[in-house]
Amino acid sequence: MDRKQSLRKKPISLRPDHPRKFYGANLAEVFRTPLYDCSLKNVCGVPDFALTRLKGGPMEMQRAPAYPEDRAVLICVALAPTPVDRWRARIAGQEVGVSRSIAFATTVIDLMKPMEMWAAGPFDYLHYYLSRDLLDRVATDNKIAPIDSFRMAFFEEDLVVAQLTRSILGHVRNREPLNMLALEDVSLLVSTHLLQHYGNGKGMLRAQPRLESWQRIRAEEMLRAHLEGNLRIADLASACQLSPSHFSRCFRQSFGTSVHQWLISLRIDIAKDLLRTPELRLAEVGFRSGFCDQAAFTRAFAKLEGITPFRWRKLNGHGAMTTDHPGELRPR
Repeated sequence: MDRKQSLRKKPISLRPDHPRKFYGANLAEVFRTPLYDCSLKNVCGVPDFALTRLKGGPMEMQRAPAYPEDRAVLICVALAPTPVDRWRARIAGQEVGVSRSIAFATTVIDLMKPMEMWAAGPFDYLHYYLSRDLLDRVATDNKIAPIDSFRMAFFEEDLVVAQLTRSILGHVRNREPLNMLALEDVSLLVSTHLLQHYGNGKGMLRAQPRLESWQRIRAEEMLRAHLEGNLRIADLASACQLSPSHFSRCFRQSFGTSVHQWLISLRIDIAKDLLRTPELRLAEVGFRSGFCDQAAFTRAFAKLEGITPFRWRKLNGHGAMTTDHPGELRPR
């Protein structure tokens, strides 16, 4: 089955179709069409989690459309510093604005609070949209008391959110949708962080034990069998007899990284072995390693290894292959 067909069968949408959601169509009406948009939908077809990048050129201060209250929380990350006079809002009657003009400044908004917003360009934001249903599920999995409200923050430094954003920024800038595994991994990491640091619940996260040996082996087997990443955290968790969020935290404790990042490292290791096979073109190596195309393979390889696959093959394989050309390897 080709990649496009497999994606159609997964609950992932590359464009929003629910007009009242803050992260999608309403903002696009004023601030142009989103440059990047992918989401996880629940059984009703409504997004539980979404990533959206909104970028606009120079423009005067404009008032955004009114947004109905939504059982959701929005995390907005400024990919470029926002000047102090280029964004302001009135939330639950409180006037707020830019407190720090720094890259990756984080804003957290409880969308159950009535809000008016004004913004001017240029701007570049990445939005994480999290429904209350998703947050309630993660809280229950981790024995956290129900969250009634969240502390709102405006253009603060949040190192966890900033680092997570940096880890997926390559996909965002190249308009590559995250696969199902990566999107679910990010949703659980963001949800857990939001509950821990911005929620008003009194419960504490359970201690983070490591996966047992049989769970590690089972998880590795499944990931090796799905290098393209088109399986769900829930599938891995079920095979290990854990809840999705608990599995995600135990995996990080056991392997020292997230599920998605571990899978990328596995892909690169497999690619290295394949690069030593003279007959294989780079596009074929990328495909067999689970990458959607050669450009994505080259970017991921260069980011992790600090060298292109072509150069790595010349240094570690059987010499330069006549079927490969350096010009083909430059990231597009």
